Amino acid sequence: MLAVALNCVGEINGNDFGSGFLKHFDDFQVLKLNFYDDFTEKELQVCQPELEEALLKDELERLDLYKPLLELQGTKEKLQKTVRSMFFPGVGKKKYEKVLLTGCDGMSDFPWAVQIVLAQLPASGWARDPASLRRADIIVLYGPEEEKGRCATRVKALCPGVPVFAEMAADDLSQDLKDRLEALFSAYLEKRKEIKEKLAERQTGPLMVDCEQARGLARTLGVNLFLVGSVCDEAGYRITRCGLGCF
Repeated sequence: MLAVALNCVGEINGNDFGSGFLKHFDDFQVLKLNFYDDFTEKELQVCQPELEEALLKDELERLDLYKPLLELQGTKEKLQKTVRSMFFPGVGKKKYEKVLLTGCDGMSDFPWAVQIVLAQLPASGWARDPASLRRADIIVLYGPEEEKGRCATRVKALCPGVPVFAEMAADDLSQDLKDRLEALFSAYLEKRKEIKEKLAERQTGPLMVDCEQARGLARTLGVNLFLVGSVCDEAGYRITRCGLGCF
């Protein structure tokens, strides 16, 4: 499964990017998330599958995966669980294979996804947290040419390992950006495949892996813990003895 999360900086509409994104990547389901601190009406009642598997299955089967845009609303915790639940094996007859997550702070809400940062320039103070920017998989700049050139140079210096693109319009993608995204998605899926294979190699009984083993696997493969946790969700593994809440 491939999940891509948008992180928006400045006055930019992630749905506009989603429109251009779908012109090329038309096999993605766009999921727009509306977070509410206090939300009760029509609240999604999605819990961990081991507790309410039947309810979770019923909720997911109601979702229409064939619409170009699916919108969900609820508290942050419930929406995070809902998206995570889409990875669980055997839940629902339909299956999300490729999802574009909008309306969220991808890096904090879904750190196991591919992270795209969209920045509308000028965006005051947006580069004050280089550590956060370095967690991006790709950065896309929009705005006046003089701003894009200046900011692209600065961002590349702050985040030397992150590809930076200066685009013309939010509702379309340049060929260079499309090519880079395709390579990024392929590498992400390859990482997930490699994690699954390593988990299977160690499997001698029930589908379980303890926290220290998961951490060791992340270090060995050079991936983050959250990605290992997401693959465990997808492959049906339970993570045990987790004292830090990483999973």
